[in-house]
Amino acid sequence: MARSLEALVEQQARRWQLVREERRDEVRKPVVTVSRQHGAGGDEVVKALAEELGFDVFDREILHQIAESTHLSERVVSTLDGKARELLTEWLSGMASHDYLSSVEYRDQLYRVVGAIAHHGGAIILGHGAHLILGRGEALRVLVVAPIEARIATVTKARGVSERDARREVQAVDADGRAYVMQHFHVELEDPTRFDLVVNTSLLGIEGSSATIRAATERLLGAVKAAAGTAR
Repeated sequence: MARSLEALVEQQARRWQLVREERRDEVRKPVVTVSRQHGAGGDEVVKALAEELGFDVFDREILHQIAESTHLSERVVSTLDGKARELLTEWLSGMASHDYLSSVEYRDQLYRVVGAIAHHGGAIILGHGAHLILGRGEALRVLVVAPIEARIATVTKARGVSERDARREVQAVDADGRAYVMQHFHVELEDPTRFDLVVNTSLLGIEGSSATIRAATERLLGAVKAAAGTAR
């Protein structure tokens, strides 16, 4: 009986050792942040990339989480997200009833949510200045661009509007994005030094852009694995 108990303990010890080694071998999947110029096809690139990598995509979900954490509606939160300029009047009205979110509170919540997503890994974060929240080495920070005339042509076709209206839309959405980043992070949105990779869909296409980002992501994962191996 004593020998059987000793064997059982040894077996369990070996089992625990294997579990520890397996956990040590686990490497967190990378995070990709994607900023994009309006009409450059960034959403299509992200969709293809997510399918190829098996990553989750976070965009409106970030607003939803902030709204839940602050017990406010997504409409109120979106007034600070740079995507709902027309809700400014609603936001100002909300201040009178204390149903509003200050810029500081919004930014604190944004950092918390983006940080949580990054901690779990295996995700693509669209916009929200995530490339400025996650530093170098914490994510692959990507900017998707295309010449303005190509973007206007894309919007014209996709939305069935005139070239004039498409130009206005592209300029307005780009301006909102720049204003959002300047307001919350005090930097230029399209500063290339803030990104690890800039892809031009006009040259590479959707598939080529996705493949380029995927290759960079896989290289980043390889570097993380190598670093983890060296640390041991």
